[in-house]
Amino acid sequence: MSTWLLPLEDLTPEQVRAVELKPSGHRLIFGGPGSGKTQVLLHRARHLMNLWHISPEHFRIFVFTKALKEYIRAALFLLDIPETCVTTFDAWCRSYYQHHIRGPMPRNGREIDFPEIRRRVCRHLQANLFPQVPYDFVMVDEGQDLDATSFDILRSIARHVTVCIDHKQQIYEGRSSETDILQRLKLKRRNLSLLEAFRCCPYIVSLASSLVDDQEEREAYIRQHRTAQTERETPLLFVAEKFEAERERLIEILRVRQAKGEKVGVLLPKKDQVFGIAQSIRTAGMEIETPDKTNFNSELPKIMSYYSAKGLTFDTVLLPRLVRTSFPHVTNARITRLLFVGITRATKWVYMSTCKDSEIATLQRFESLTRHNLLSVQTGSDGKVHEKREEAPESSDDDMLDIL
Repeated sequence: MSTWLLPLEDLTPEQVRAVELKPSGHRLIFGGPGSGKTQVLLHRARHLMNLWHISPEHFRIFVFTKALKEYIRAALFLLDIPETCVTTFDAWCRSYYQHHIRGPMPRNGREIDFPEIRRRVCRHLQANLFPQVPYDFVMVDEGQDLDATSFDILRSIARHVTVCIDHKQQIYEGRSSETDILQRLKLKRRNLSLLEAFRCCPYIVSLASSLVDDQEEREAYIRQHRTAQTERETPLLFVAEKFEAERERLIEILRVRQAKGEKVGVLLPKKDQVFGIAQSIRTAGMEIETPDKTNFNSELPKIMSYYSAKGLTFDTVLLPRLVRTSFPHVTNARITRLLFVGITRATKWVYMSTCKDSEIATLQRFESLTRHNLLSVQTGSDGKVHEKREEAPESSDDDMLDIL
């Protein structure tokens, strides 16, 4: 069975160093998209299991989304780690609340109030100290999307905590900066930075880098990639006259990528868009997996929101509905981070689509890429697709790829 998880011997020396960091104190590891943070966390869990000779009930691997939980669980057989060891942090807090605090579950209207659950769990842990902490260690992925209370909980339940972060992928408001996490873990600085991103091809790196504001960070991110460009297939932005044309083009593109045998992710800005687009795809005669029925051991395309896709990897990512109404009450800065997350889920190719006169402002960041032939732009109406060409500079796309 194929899997995204690499054997330990195939990791880079830097990743192996991260796996084997001494657990004498808590550890904070930084890594950009494709640098292998999730690979490191899983192998580190196995390493600490062997080092301390502990059983599975004495550690946990915390992730942020249900989709990433299922994605990781699909590869655990390679490390002989039970599926029960991987859970979302909020699911753990909810279970703790039910078993130790009890009473009605806090709600915010009709929704479960997870921030309040975390606060009550934290207070209960501090008032009822365990004679012995429940876990010898916990691994935490996407730590930048946890709040301060979460880190107080983590310190209360484990002897050792390893956290992986990438602040460029922080897509929730009011969460933790690197400085916040260092203070909560009582560390002076991050312990290691994974600098060799091996997942995304150069075209995708160039596309994503245009969404990084800080010049120094942007240049560092570009230097990190190590994946060669095997196919000269530029990312594509499709600008439709109307939503119907955008939807039809999406289905055409999906059909082509499936025929290539690629693993495809269709990512949408809002959760309530997922099932409507999925139904349109199924009506066109294609199968696609929605978040309620996702099997990461299958080759079928997956459809989900940007939020659910964090930490996942696909050959091709399709990003439709990049229009203003898809991002209600969302700042431009947050839209930019969401697009960064969406684009960097892909290893080979990215397709984006919008509607004329409804584009989000963030798409303007890609204008220079079109001039350097690093992004193709098409327009479409009445069932016809037209290539939009910019005035090309003297440098070719080969020159730009050499720079990348």
